[in-house]
Amino acid sequence: MVLPAPHLPPPRPRPARATVLPSLLLLGAMFNLTLVVAGLKEFILGELGGTVGDATLFFSVETLAYILFAPLWGLVSDRVGRRKPFIVVGFAASALIYAAYTRVASVELLLLLRFVQGALSVMGWSLVMASVVDQAEPQRAGRRMGLMGAALIFGVALGAPVGGYLTRWAGPRAPVAVAAALFALLALASLALEEGRGLTRGVRISEILGALRGRPRLLLPYAFHFVDRLAVGLFVVVFPLYLDSLGAGDPAMRGRYLSYFLLPFAFLQYFTGRMAERTGPMAPLLAGSILYGAALTTVGAADLLALRPIMVALGVFAAVMFPPAILLTSQLADPRARGSAMGGFNLAGSLGFALGPLLGGWAYLERGFAFAFVVCGLLEIILAAAAGLAVWRWRR
Repeated sequence: MVLPAPHLPPPRPRPARATVLPSLLLLGAMFNLTLVVAGLKEFILGELGGTVGDATLFFSVETLAYILFAPLWGLVSDRVGRRKPFIVVGFAASALIYAAYTRVASVELLLLLRFVQGALSVMGWSLVMASVVDQAEPQRAGRRMGLMGAALIFGVALGAPVGGYLTRWAGPRAPVAVAAALFALLALASLALEEGRGLTRGVRISEILGALRGRPRLLLPYAFHFVDRLAVGLFVVVFPLYLDSLGAGDPAMRGRYLSYFLLPFAFLQYFTGRMAERTGPMAPLLAGSILYGAALTTVGAADLLALRPIMVALGVFAAVMFPPAILLTSQLADPRARGSAMGGFNLAGSLGFALGPLLGGWAYLERGFAFAFVVCGLLEIILAAAAGLAVWRWRR
């Protein structure tokens, strides 16, 4: 008699591949995206003869590519049932385009390449985020989202200062050359990624779209992420001007004030992710948003001394919000459409970041600095109140 083969559970993903490697990939990708910031003036205005408007477009066309392509790559990867090939191609193609930046001789060609590079870069890092969601076990999902968030913020924070030193030592094209080499390294490292255990190949696009339509509550974390990135975009325009009006014209001093925000934001995310595992994502998301909005409303009325604890508080409250928002997205997403759900999450964030400078510029011109920060803070508070009411109705 032949005994039936025992039913064995699927192997658990190895922690290094499921958590550490994706976090390192995200850190490297975000590091690359801000590495070119410090030398942009010398590169576009100095070497290519462009204008300040051209330098602004360098970021705008990339953000536009994120908005258009983040959900598309999520949909395609859900349809194929694989993430890793797209991640490898996205990083490898980004390496080639960054290498082409070192040879470009016109602003027009640079902006065209930038759009294509944005579409390919977001294919890499957005699907890395989706792969973390694929492999996140429910009891450890929060801490994994926290590590992912910390990697994103550390990469953003470290890229710009390193790019500044590279520009000073080796010229304005040195940062893009280093970014090309690092993207090539990320492509090689991503070959070691493991695919999620719950991915299904051959899912029809209509089925994926139907799964997304059947989860309208995904709009809740999307809305939070949109408003949070809106605040960041507003800060990009208004906060440096506000510091300058207070007498902090030195770039090093401006960087120090940003570090008061970025350091607690990055360091605390793992712990707030673990907290969200115990409490559920909604409680810290609502509390963090209300406190974050309240702190934002005080920025425009503070002097340099009072601004330091406010910036630290903003970093702490932002850390309370970010991992729960990703965790809530992962919990609400249909398993057949996790890539598309994460693409929608990144679309919402990119859209908020694109609109933030416009809101900040309008509010500043209307009523000044204080009004701009009050508007943004009130948006956070109103959203949290509306979300709390919606959750209360759902639970009833």
